[in-house]
Amino acid sequence: MNEPNISRWTLIRDMFVFQVKLAMDAVRDLLLSPVSIICGLVDIFKGNSLSNSYFHRLMTLGQQSDGWLNLFGKHSYDSSKGDENLSDMDNTPAKVDANVDQLFSQVESLLKEQHGKGGLTASAKTTIDRYLNKIVEKKDSELPK
Repeated sequence: MNEPNISRWTLIRDMFVFQVKLAMDAVRDLLLSPVSIICGLVDIFKGNSLSNSYFHRLMTLGQQSDGWLNLFGKHSYDSSKGDENLSDMDNTPAKVDANVDQLFSQVESLLKEQHGKGGLTASAKTTIDRYLNKIVEKKDSELPK
């Protein structure tokens, strides 16, 4: 059984979305690191209980941001239900109002709409396709036969 080839544009889109998500994750981590230390120290000095713990509230926020980023696409969005079904290793569903994938889908829909109308994205796509085809052709011609 042959596996279908992935479209060039699908792969480019997936790579772009993943790089943006990685950047967002890195910024989040850079912010959470010092904030978590501060929250932990405040909890220690104030003697906060678990329900009043700033550190544990930050952990909850971090968990929510993981679902929102959906870095590796392990969370699936069911558009027919209009909600986010997050599945962890134990298959426990959770809900998130929106995530990065939904935002990218909206942007992609707008670009496809413009492409359908023959706007700027159509000419840009044609130009990029032409250059990518030239690169592939050049690479194929350089391969030893």
